[in-house]
Amino acid sequence: MYEHVEFSVISQQPTLDHYRRDWRPDSAPGLCGIWLGGIVSDAAGNDYWGVRGCDDFIAGMTHVVSPICGFRSLRKGMDVDAPHLFDDYSTLDWFEPMQLVETDSSVQLSYQSGRIERDADGFHWYDASGRWELHGQTVSDIVMTHVPPQQGIDADVYYRHELMYATGKINGTEVSGYTHQDFAYGPAGTTYTELPIVRDLQGMWVSWLHEFADGELGGGSFWQGRDSVSFGPGYQLKSGATTVHKDVVARPTFNGAGKLVALDVSMGSDTYTMSFDSSGSPLHTFGPLTATASGKSIARSWCWSEYGGGLITPELLDVATQAYALVRGR
Repeated sequence: MYEHVEFSVISQQPTLDHYRRDWRPDSAPGLCGIWLGGIVSDAAGNDYWGVRGCDDFIAGMTHVVSPICGFRSLRKGMDVDAPHLFDDYSTLDWFEPMQLVETDSSVQLSYQSGRIERDADGFHWYDASGRWELHGQTVSDIVMTHVPPQQGIDADVYYRHELMYATGKINGTEVSGYTHQDFAYGPAGTTYTELPIVRDLQGMWVSWLHEFADGELGGGSFWQGRDSVSFGPGYQLKSGATTVHKDVVARPTFNGAGKLVALDVSMGSDTYTMSFDSSGSPLHTFGPLTATASGKSIARSWCWSEYGGGLITPELLDVATQAYALVRGR
């Protein structure tokens, strides 16, 4: 059904209005999910991964869901568990109602265990107990993948992403690295797991940020279609400019257990090579960018892949979200 998918990739300069709750792409009436994600490192070389979802299961709620999300310490090795940094985040499902406060100069979402802010200084993500604090500066454009109505897809769907360079602290230790805030939009009243990108199109999602030895930042994000689906939207940040692409091709390498361990990526005339050496969940692997077409020396990098194999299907997504049907009035 989806062998050929019509889509476009759009970039925009970020403004504070993009983070207001009522902002929408022109043809998508509903907000279907927001995610905060970060991979950061300390001076000793320890890596940490954090994810929180908003509105993607239940509108007006943030969540941490184990084992996919949370706040974890990444350990080298694909068979090594990524332990939770904080035991209270290790429960199966933790949902919290959030409150919105918007002013001319800021947008704040708060919940019992923390808050998220956007203002003229960028992105701020706080743990209420002061254990986790990240501050992000957007270094790319905001990029949206738009899948319009077509055979098998009844309504406009958008996925939105940006790259941020992050600084902050974890348990009092200074960290820096990569973070993003991404959004999904679609029909009013739906959530992300009901949208065709994750249900039918996604084979792989990848995002990364790198820093060359001369201090220049680069990175990007892209999708790959599942099975025979031709779906390769993405973008790259290079030399301070964001360029969008519709023909991203990634050639993966898997280990014997089916974990993604390497990628060779082509994006326009540029190529990138990634190695994945840590596992954060059954779906997520992490590691460094090892080479670019420029040949420049890479000082630091943070690559993040989501590859589910047979773990992301419409049937399994429906099972996972059935528990929330009553609160959604279904």
